[in-house]
Amino acid sequence: MTQAEEPRITLEDIRKNVNSAGYFRLLDMQVDAGEGGMGAVRVQVDERLMHAQQTVHGGVIFTLADTAMSMALIAALPPQTRFSTIEAKINYLAPVVTGELSAEGTIVQRGRSIAVLEATVYNHKDDEKMIVARTLATFHISASKQTSATKELQ
Repeated sequence: MTQAEEPRITLEDIRKNVNSAGYFRLLDMQVDAGEGGMGAVRVQVDERLMHAQQTVHGGVIFTLADTAMSMALIAALPPQTRFSTIEAKINYLAPVVTGELSAEGTIVQRGRSIAVLEATVYNHKDDEKMIVARTLATFHISASKQTSATKELQ
C-alpha cells in the first residue's frame, strides 16, 4: 500500500476524538479543518483565557498553533499513528483582548519519522482578521502499527 492509498482519519473522526479530551473542553476549542495537509481550530476569547494583565495568555495562543499543526498532521497519517511535538518556536506579534482566535496549520515537509509544520494565529474582531502569532515546529512521527506489522512480515 502506498502512502496515498493508506486509510486516513476523517474530520468527523478527529472532532469525536478531540471532543473527548479534557483540554479541548477546558478551552472550548473547536476543530474547523483537518485534511489535505491543513488544520484549523478556533476559540472564543473570554476571561478564562486571560492572564493578570487582561490579555490572552501566550500559552493559549501557542496551544491553538500547536493544535492546528497537529490537526494538519493527523489528517495526513494513517489512523492510530502516534506523533508528538519535539520542538517549536513562536513569535507573538500582537496582544489579544477580545474577539475570536483561530489558527491555521500546514505541513511544510513530511518524512517518515519527522515532519515540519507551520501555523498562523489570527484574532478576529470587528470584521478584521489580524495575525497575532506565527509558529514553526518539528514533530516526531512514530512508526504506525500497520507499518510495523508489515515490516515484521518481510
